[in-house]
Amino acid sequence: MSNVRPKIITLILITLVLALATPAAAAPFANRGEFADPRFAAIWTRTDSEAVRGGRTWYWGPGPWFDYAEFYTDSPNGLRTVQYFDKARMEINNPTDGVVTNGLLVVEMVSGRVQLGDLPFHSRQRNCSDVPVAGNPRNANPIAPGYCQFINRATFPDLYRPPYRDPVRLKERVSTTIDAGGNLGERPDLARPETTIVQYSTVTGHNIPQIFWDFMNQRGRVVENGRVVTGPIVDWLFAIGYPITDPYWTRAVVGNAERDVLVQLFERRVLTYTPDNPAGYQVEMGNAGQHYFQWRYPHLGMPWAAPDPAMPLIYASNIDTGSHWELYRANFNGSGWRLTFNDAETVAYSWLRSWDPAQQMLAVDSRRAQSAYRQVYLLNSIAAGIGETAAGAGTIRVSAVDFRDEREQPPEQVIEFSTKIVNEFNPMVSPDGTQLLVISERTGRPDLNLWAVPPASSLAIAVRLTRDLPACRYETPAWSPDGRMIYWVSDCDGNFEIYRAELHYRPLVMRQTTVRLFAELVNIRNLTNHTANDRFARVSPDGRQIAFASDRDGNWEIYVMNADGSNVRRLTNHAATDDSPTWSPDSSRLAFASDRDGDFEIYILTASDGAITQQVTQNTAQDRWPLWTP
Repeated sequence: MSNVRPKIITLILITLVLALATPAAAAPFANRGEFADPRFAAIWTRTDSEAVRGGRTWYWGPGPWFDYAEFYTDSPNGLRTVQYFDKARMEINNPTDGVVTNGLLVVEMVSGRVQLGDLPFHSRQRNCSDVPVAGNPRNANPIAPGYCQFINRATFPDLYRPPYRDPVRLKERVSTTIDAGGNLGERPDLARPETTIVQYSTVTGHNIPQIFWDFMNQRGRVVENGRVVTGPIVDWLFAIGYPITDPYWTRAVVGNAERDVLVQLFERRVLTYTPDNPAGYQVEMGNAGQHYFQWRYPHLGMPWAAPDPAMPLIYASNIDTGSHWELYRANFNGSGWRLTFNDAETVAYSWLRSWDPAQQMLAVDSRRAQSAYRQVYLLNSIAAGIGETAAGAGTIRVSAVDFRDEREQPPEQVIEFSTKIVNEFNPMVSPDGTQLLVISERTGRPDLNLWAVPPASSLAIAVRLTRDLPACRYETPAWSPDGRMIYWVSDCDGNFEIYRAELHYRPLVMRQTTVRLFAELVNIRNLTNHTANDRFARVSPDGRQIAFASDRDGNWEIYVMNADGSNVRRLTNHAATDDSPTWSPDSSRLAFASDRDGDFEIYILTASDGAITQQVTQNTAQDRWPLWTP
């Protein structure tokens, strides 16, 4: 920034930040099957590549399916890169030391405590996981115990009770069962020779049967330094960890059949033994990566089992009202399917994307409740493609009459309440669906705010990010796909420019049930730095480019540039107004609004060369503000 530089931007989050991540090569909803870090790829290749796996079970899974930056207080900027696989999660807490670790996912699911740092009290308490430890998901597997059912039989760090330890049972065979209610029983017919206890962990106090000990120490073909060699398949302490329970037999629905499965919970993994499985697959790593993802991010669905969300093209039009905007879904035949029916305008700005279509939501601002003010809503009925009902089913009002405003008080002091209604607009959902960037006029001017997405309530906690003197106006915020950066437009330099900053989180207060985080935006950069106005910035789904509109050539045209502000290219060249670009899900095309035929219509162009490939709407009304993907 030049002559007017905003102060450091600060915020308090009063919920757990489940932030995002990935370098440009991968992103939560773009190229998600790529490895987020070459060190992750090397570990996966060692055991699970075609060159060595042959007829044995997966140790990680067929490949990654989700990666981003999760909050971790001991990582740089309070964010660490993580990548999820069927069987586990890989993570890099400190990029400079190059060490890849596996999270204590099983410990977290049993204890219900999400670990947010190296110290035991750097955690957030939530409910334990009811996801079945073996077999199908819960809706198709009611008979298997979840992780919750092991809480009184597991060893994990606990501030309130001594660790649970089992007695030594060396040379005994496993016949103890556990059911979906956590009740123990006996099945002497299952006491097979291969279940004989051969090891006892004095560290955690649990027994390990022969069948699992052999698997933990198995040797076979692995990739080392680019060559196929024979050696230990895994370092079991690194990949699996110490046992936190004894082994138990249980019944689980696997596929279409009920089966007897021997399960044992370790710090990082679950091991299962299914006697009637084919050789090479009798002992397997349980799907702890899938299980943890379902527990921590239930609103995101199951990315390992579903195609990427298909996002329709949404736009606003006054074709049926003659006055205010309503939302339409493009039919790509010149018309659209009306989605909202209100007495005042509704404009879409971003998607809460999910691999479960029923949980997709559209973030909008609307005057439906207070016609004098724009307010933020989440609409899941529209995302499901069925239109909004007259009763507003599936609508969550996020803007609230009562809200918390930190004002000029130090973050540690009590946050005061206010009861005014103001304009709030441009709600941009974070890629993990837990936060919103919102422009709010609660301070008397359009400021950039960060809110928590309310999981079950219509009330959101608003925290102001910007504290500029003199006052600036902010608009059109955006996230990088990895959640490490925020983009926005403001007039802090006298005209509208596009800015970018990194997020830096650190814990402010730790309590039993709430994590309060302090954050600042650091390394603030003016990406456009031009004497003209640059507005309507949108980051491509792959994170590599930014589309925007600018009047630098005398009228509003569509431009793209690299995410670092380099290589600015003009895509349209017309005497009309072209503005509000939005990316296609594959980052190859842009939809935009233009009045080149006498009124505003929606068009699509190719992002590589600006060639217009389709006119989406064709009528005498005003069609504006398209939304394809954030």
